[in-house]
Amino acid sequence: MDRGLERAVLELLAEEQHSVSGIADALDRHPVTVDRQCYDLQTDGYIAVATSGGTYRLTAKGRERLAADE
Repeated sequence: MDRGLERAVLELLAEEQHSVSGIADALDRHPVTVDRQCYDLQTDGYIAVATSGGTYRLTAKGRERLAADE
């Protein structure tokens, strides 16, 4: 896993929900790269699919991960 991208995704989702394409645009990364990162983060329980429109949201575990890295 790309730790820099992982942290950037978590920080972005801490602000608001985003789709894969929204994350890719905000971070200037390829959507496939972001999709793979989101899959890994979701598998680890740091993010989850939000109830609306295929966007991702940060989970409580994801917030703990961000706090631990500070």
